[in-house]
Amino acid sequence: MPKVNFADVEDSQDFSPLPDGEYPCILSGLEEVQTKAGDEMWRLTFKVEKGEYAGRKIWDNMVWSTAAMKRVKLICSRLGLDVSGELDVQPVNILDAQVYITVEQGEYEANDGTVKKKNVVPFAGYRAIESSTGGEQKKEDGEDDLPF
Repeated sequence: MPKVNFADVEDSQDFSPLPDGEYPCILSGLEEVQTKAGDEMWRLTFKVEKGEYAGRKIWDNMVWSTAAMKRVKLICSRLGLDVSGELDVQPVNILDAQVYITVEQGEYEANDGTVKKKNVVPFAGYRAIESSTGGEQKKEDGEDDLPF
């Protein structure tokens, strides 16, 4: 039987969905993977920074495909990158970036057939944190081109 010092193990996080709303977050993790179609995808992990749900996590994906490039541009701009021209985006460019994330509750069918709830970040569910000068960060993200 393994010997474990449980004093060194963090308590389990509550994985129930957060209530619909907007949360101040920091991008605390990023995993580079591939989609089934072979496109590069970044799995983003955000940590809620303040309020009743501080410490909770929000997950989203950024898919580097032609079809998803408008959303990638929007996310990158809201994370503080200048998206007005060519940019070699690396994880280090956005890790620890602060942003407001909007989540909504959605449902999905688990492998065992049960219906479960999860948080979903909508297409434009990112809002830049105001800069120290008090103004919103400059946005060159094509928000006017959103499909709604």
